[in-house]
Amino acid sequence: MVCERVRAQVSLQLDRELSELERRMMESHLDRCSECDAFEQDVAALTKSLRHAPLESPRRRVVVHAPRRVSFARVQVGVAAAVAVVSLGVAVQFAGSEPEQLPASGSSPGASFHVATDDELALEVRQILAAGRAYDRRTENVGSAVPI
Repeated sequence: MVCERVRAQVSLQLDRELSELERRMMESHLDRCSECDAFEQDVAALTKSLRHAPLESPRRRVVVHAPRRVSFARVQVGVAAAVAVVSLGVAVQFAGSEPEQLPASGSSPGASFHVATDDELALEVRQILAAGRAYDRRTENVGSAVPI
């Protein structure tokens, strides 16, 4: 395991990427391990020959296609659409369920209270509007009506 680490450090040392401590630890191991020392000499010779070799020109032109980037705006739109779909699904689930009936305050836990229907709510709204109109007519006669 130490030999594997040192062999990885050999390449880093050739590129001058090791700290002084790492370099000294590697050199200490190379002094004791003949296999790693031989590996270091081979890699150093290969690196030197590659660095001093003349540059080759390719016979054909090399074209590298960059991967297509995904814009952040597209990701945002996708997330927003997903949230909208999930929200709609949750709303549909709750719309189809029966309203939960909770016990009225002060009553026993098993008791339930009356849930108003649409017709009852509409009737109550009409009564409130009629009462408001009647109040407006009464205050017009007094002359101190406050606009609503």
